[in-house]
Amino acid sequence: MADLLQTSLLWRVLLSIASFFSRLSGGSVILAAIHRCWRSSAIRAWLVRRLGASTAPTDGSVCAKAGTHINTWLAARHKLKDWVCGSLLYRVYAAVFSRGRESKTLGWLFAGGMRAFLLLAVGLYVLIDYVLRDVFAIPLVSSVWDEGLLVFCIVWLIWERLSRETPLGVRVNPLDLPVAIFVVTGFLLMNVVSPYYSIQIAGFRATAQYLLWFYIITRLLRDDTDFMRLYLTLLVLAAGISLHGIYQYIVGVPMPASWVAQAETAVRTRVYSIFGSPNIMGDYMVMFVPMAVGLAYYAKDTRVKVLSWLCAVIMCFACLFTMSRGAWVAMAVTIVLFILLVDRRLFWLLLAGCACLVLIPFVRTRIGFLFTEDFIAANTNGGRGSRWVLAMENLYNANPLLGMGLGMFGGAVAMQNQVIDYLQYFYVDNYYLKILVEMGYVGLGAFIIMLLGMLYTGCRALFRTGVQLKKWLDRAYVLCAGMFSGLVGVLVHCYFENIFEEPYMMVYYWVIAAMMVYLGFLRKPKEERSEECSR
Repeated sequence: MADLLQTSLLWRVLLSIASFFSRLSGGSVILAAIHRCWRSSAIRAWLVRRLGASTAPTDGSVCAKAGTHINTWLAARHKLKDWVCGSLLYRVYAAVFSRGRESKTLGWLFAGGMRAFLLLAVGLYVLIDYVLRDVFAIPLVSSVWDEGLLVFCIVWLIWERLSRETPLGVRVNPLDLPVAIFVVTGFLLMNVVSPYYSIQIAGFRATAQYLLWFYIITRLLRDDTDFMRLYLTLLVLAAGISLHGIYQYIVGVPMPASWVAQAETAVRTRVYSIFGSPNIMGDYMVMFVPMAVGLAYYAKDTRVKVLSWLCAVIMCFACLFTMSRGAWVAMAVTIVLFILLVDRRLFWLLLAGCACLVLIPFVRTRIGFLFTEDFIAANTNGGRGSRWVLAMENLYNANPLLGMGLGMFGGAVAMQNQVIDYLQYFYVDNYYLKILVEMGYVGLGAFIIMLLGMLYTGCRALFRTGVQLKKWLDRAYVLCAGMFSGLVGVLVHCYFENIFEEPYMMVYYWVIAAMMVYLGFLRKPKEERSEECSR
């Protein structure tokens, strides 16, 4: 298949076009002058110093020392581990995994041990959630399974640190602190602004609980095998969901009439797969399209490259069929950022693709509707514009500094607990505005600090993996660029939707952030890994 693609006329024409523009830009005197000025500028020198800064401050922090002390203490607990190993539950666990490794069909799954199972469960998070909530629909199980998985992961991390000759490393990283700042700020606001304390607890849980997955994954990922196991699980699931979405478009799955305006006659359906919302599905694709393309650049096997590109194209079509304008904007930002980071030759293919999209009727209808009087009327009468104005009024009628209280407005918790009679409840469709109304400027400031910390840490991870790429030691940079681009795209879409209101979206976001941090900070450099293998 790969040979057929590479020898086709279309492929050769596209390569010729890309090569022509690449030579044209490469020979530009103006671009060459700009490049020389940038290379010698003080701004670039300052950025290089900041992005290439040592991790010594983090490694020598109070948290790192405390973590080292805890790991050392756990490593000395030999009696506790002996007691657990002698229990009936542990013997059953050991027997199951021992037999599982001997299985010819499932041996690959059991070979990785419990950590492989946990990473698989995290990768399949949305599928497991869908099956338990919508297929089996057992409230007792579906409402607690995710907390159970979180707690079990914490227990397993503690277990790994028990009775060891050499204590495990603490795995501290630069993003730990920004995430902790937001979680602590949310906890304090939950106790300070608490007109209905039970609602504030539910609001805090919905806002901060799933951030803990960042700490879990950065401690679960021990090596490249763990990383690729999780990476591939995420991509395979995303590809399957995108195929399901395309199937929905082909059969014309029914949708509520409120999902489109009457003037948008070219839109016959909007796909949503297992999510129930085309906007969420579109954003889900935004996260994984650049990861699929990143894998295509990373893989050495031609078959994997072709399959990865195919998955990326399928996901793009799935995002297109959601008819989510916010997801389209986020996807455009994601693709442009990935191209800038990895391969600028793709710009011309992007322009060609955009030109083709203009010819599709439903794309013209969805985009053209934005410039009509009907859209202006809908936006100001019950649409996002009017809801954002009401949200700000509610904030200033309450407490602009500390907000209305977690879970009180703009999200799922507030919609499930409409306790204030005079208040008009609705989804605010802007996650930043939701944080502002519920947590005030203090909470929004902490939230922005966390996101800026993520972006800065991501840039540092790109720089550090880029250094390895330039030395021809490792090509993890393209994977890191794919993850970073997807995360930025999600932040763009959060301006139009409450993306993080869905638990699995927040889980996946911070899982991918943890994977990016692993590549940039927790993964041993190629030189050290080579030395360990030679010993």
